[in-house]
Amino acid sequence: MSLFWPKYIIISPVKNEESYIELTIRSVISQTVKPSAWVIVNDGSTDRTREITEKYANEFSWIKLLNLPASKRVRGGHVVKVFHKGFEHLQNEDYEYIVKLDGDVSFEKNFFERIFKFFILNPRLGISSGISHIIKNGRMIEEKSSKGHTLGASKVYKRDCFEEIGGLVEAMGWDGIDEIKARMNGWDAEPVPGLIVMHHRPEGKAHGFFNSGIQRGKGSYFMGYHPLFFMFRSAKCILKSPPDGLGMMLGFFSSYIKKEERINDREFIDFLQKHQLRKLMLLKNKV
Repeated sequence: MSLFWPKYIIISPVKNEESYIELTIRSVISQTVKPSAWVIVNDGSTDRTREITEKYANEFSWIKLLNLPASKRVRGGHVVKVFHKGFEHLQNEDYEYIVKLDGDVSFEKNFFERIFKFFILNPRLGISSGISHIIKNGRMIEEKSSKGHTLGASKVYKRDCFEEIGGLVEAMGWDGIDEIKARMNGWDAEPVPGLIVMHHRPEGKAHGFFNSGIQRGKGSYFMGYHPLFFMFRSAKCILKSPPDGLGMMLGFFSSYIKKEERINDREFIDFLQKHQLRKLMLLKNKV
């Protein structure tokens, strides 16, 4: 491995991942560019996640296991709270990039090498990732996602960008908020074209697509999505996956009617809605 590859750290919030965590660990330890430190935060798993992770932590000094008390599995902001627990344990590490990596993914051995090459090609790139793929009917297909959206399960942040956006927000929609804040600060955010991440527990599988959609709708409301833009977005989703799209509608507009809490950043919401309305009018955005 070249001495000139950047230093990076990984934080993995995990819970009850005994079926997948070993795939993720093997993917990381086989990398051509290895992390300087990796903390796996076990969020009170009740299966063999801890046992499996301990085996590798005992073998590789740069893998650390942090065990948290048992807690209810919650989507959205909770995973960021768990991430922050891991980050606290790596505060003294020297790094140029920080990675939020889930425990139900796998990828090729040159995954991080390709990502860092992508960063080198674009000095303005602040956030990147792979592109999620799943197995459906025996075939590997790309998992549905907004075009150009970086994958929350494999987010890589340049340290300067991460610090400028104030880290991650403990709220549903955190993996969209980070991209928007990055763009507001002049950074780019995009996945590496053609870089495959196998997602072994697809979005919605653990919670049901309707409930997953509700949570995504609530997250979009919290972020400040424009209602008109969200109607078009969820309508498109209904055509592809009715339970998911209907759940999104219900989550967003129930929050809208109740006037639930939104992100406390008027500049952020104005930036986002202006971007969305320009997209609806088929105008090219500057970011």
